[in-house]
Amino acid sequence: MLFRWLASLTDRFFAADHGLVRLRYAARAVLAVALAAATLTLLGIPATALLLGCVAAMVCSTSMRAGTPGQRAVNILLFGPAMAASLTLASLLSPYRVLGDVVFVAVMFLAVYIRRFDQLGTSIGMGIFMAYFFATYLHGAPSSLPTMYLSVAIGLISCAIMALLVFRDTPASLLRRTTLSIRAQVARLVDELAELLDDGERRGDAEDVPRSVARQATRLHETTLQIEDNADRLGLDPRWQRELVDAELSADRLARATVRALADDLDQATRADLAEDLRGLHQFVDRDPTPALNLDTDELLRRIARYDIRGNPGLLPSKPEHHTMLVHRAIRELLLSMVRMRRTSTRLLDGESGGAHHQDDPHELTFGNTVIPDRDQDAEEGRDRRKPDQPDPGTNGAAPPATRPPGRPLAALRDLAPSTRGAVQAAIGGALAIMGGELLSAQRWYWAVIAGFIVFAGTHSRGDLLVKGWRRVWGTLLGIIAGTVLGTVLTGHLVLSVVVLLLCIFFAFYTLHVSYATMTFFITIMIGMLYDILGTFSPDVLLLRLAETAIGVTASAIAAMLVLPTRTRTSVLTELHDYFAALCHQLQEARRLLVQAERVSVIAATREVDRAANDVRTAIAPMLYRLSPSRVRRGHATRLLLLTEESSLAARNLAGAAEPGALAGVPEAAETLDRLIANTRVLVDATSGAGAPQAQLVSGPSLAAEADVRELVAAVSPGEPDRVQILHLRRILNNLDRLDKLLLGMAVPLAQTIAIPREHASTLSDLGRRTDVPTLG
Repeated sequence: MLFRWLASLTDRFFAADHGLVRLRYAARAVLAVALAAATLTLLGIPATALLLGCVAAMVCSTSMRAGTPGQRAVNILLFGPAMAASLTLASLLSPYRVLGDVVFVAVMFLAVYIRRFDQLGTSIGMGIFMAYFFATYLHGAPSSLPTMYLSVAIGLISCAIMALLVFRDTPASLLRRTTLSIRAQVARLVDELAELLDDGERRGDAEDVPRSVARQATRLHETTLQIEDNADRLGLDPRWQRELVDAELSADRLARATVRALADDLDQATRADLAEDLRGLHQFVDRDPTPALNLDTDELLRRIARYDIRGNPGLLPSKPEHHTMLVHRAIRELLLSMVRMRRTSTRLLDGESGGAHHQDDPHELTFGNTVIPDRDQDAEEGRDRRKPDQPDPGTNGAAPPATRPPGRPLAALRDLAPSTRGAVQAAIGGALAIMGGELLSAQRWYWAVIAGFIVFAGTHSRGDLLVKGWRRVWGTLLGIIAGTVLGTVLTGHLVLSVVVLLLCIFFAFYTLHVSYATMTFFITIMIGMLYDILGTFSPDVLLLRLAETAIGVTASAIAAMLVLPTRTRTSVLTELHDYFAALCHQLQEARRLLVQAERVSVIAATREVDRAANDVRTAIAPMLYRLSPSRVRRGHATRLLLLTEESSLAARNLAGAAEPGALAGVPEAAETLDRLIANTRVLVDATSGAGAPQAQLVSGPSLAAEADVRELVAAVSPGEPDRVQILHLRRILNNLDRLDKLLLGMAVPLAQTIAIPREHASTLSDLGRRTDVPTLG
């Protein structure tokens, strides 16, 4: 029991941190700070300058751009002169208080403005702000500039050692960690499903995915998307990327098939049988490949394949046997996907094109005497068969004019760029924070400034800023309580105080991308430990920090609400516009592949849909916050986000099953695709904010209910219909129907109307249309 608990806990750890990115990020920061502090202490640098060197190491390490070692080296080389210039300016203006404050506001404007230059601009901007801030905090004078320059240089050298040597990333190491994370994610999802079967509770709604399963499936999807975004840096082979997408889709189908099966009256023996199969699958997909080497894969595959082969695809969906068969089929598909991923990973890591561990026929997988054909390998490879210098549509190259997704609304071009808008707001918020902070304390006013400035980082709307500011205040409050207790207990224990300080740095940056409030909590404790080490700790100092933090957050909120405000609704509509444009482009590519049998990359277009859906999730998050003033709007935003995520999943499943010419002989399917494309264009116009005349969404008949899949497959393939072809075609039709319903479901939250042909008036019967639900506005 203890071993299983530890194994589950370890899986959770690896699954929560894909590729150990957050662990390495936090470790790099804390070790860079420790190395800088040790070096500066040995050189006898004064405490104030030592602190500056540690700050330089920490800020450079945590804001550094992701990329190749060469790109990181350039970041560090530019970071040094930028900090030195800002230090010089702050030190020279230290005798001139008013002028220094004015220049400080200008520095804040510049720091935010240069964020338009991607991650490098963000890093340099944070460096010049922190340099000016700490020079003011330490009361730097021109005479102390040489010492400060030396401290910054040592801090950056420490950062370089950690980033370029100790934590140097290679394609092989990145691929190993990435594969480890994916396997841990899948294993965790399989565990959740097995626990559901063990519970023995019958679920009433077949579409109601349990929260724990939905959360793990979302984590798997986010991990996959992040890996795809960094595919070039990871050096991933395109074939491996397709296998990754296929594995994620297989895992999602397994989760949904299991939940649907639980909605039936399964007897205890059937539940135990399914749970046993899932645990056998877990042994194979576990992050540690050693157990899989001793696993009787022949027996497992024969057992799963028996259900798939003997299962009757004509069973009615209401029959329990049908859902049980789908679970076994999903297990088999996921197993095969993970096998392909492992084989490709091994080949890439070994640098081999073949070997003893590869099959002679790359189009099939063999386990003992069980031979399982790789699904339509020629068609799969045909999707991306193009010249080496021909870019993928929708990725690096320009899409053809007829299929290029529309850009952001033209009205946005008349507005200020986001970086300029944010720079103006940050400058005005900083000025208000300086005035408010100095009214409270002439000595500690800078805490208000840094609180207000940091709150602006990564925010896209005023709602986003208010939520982030609220979390910062709460994190500071709880950190003060913990910092006061620790500061009192550890007074006089220098070594323990330093250890706690370093641990706080580690946990602050380890949790940065998970919980902003938690990060603020640890930063506040770290400040308490710092004051304790310097011998100036008192609870009053931390309480003053809380008050100054509240002033800084309030100043930023005032600036965001009154100066060039960006409404959360506007931000959501902008991201929805981009989402529908990407979805329209993907459907156009799918039509070219499925109907016209053109060799296009639907997977590449689907990545853009996934990224756009993730942007919608980020933009709409403030509306979902529990302190949102309108409960009705919060519920409505939840529905809109659910429709977006479900439609992106349907588009992803469609891309995974699409084969060239699969719908060439199905005119009804071509008409459905045309209608879906037209409906997405209506939604693009509806979210453009251009005041275009309102068009109607158009409903249509269900494909899966009317089409005879076996007959359609037989029409294009002579002989006995192939089960894989039947499965793929049924999946294509089901996902087209699913997309159709989801797009029509967007009508109510986006204040659109639906045209329902009289002969198809029942199409929307399951959408639960409500005329009393307010719109997103």
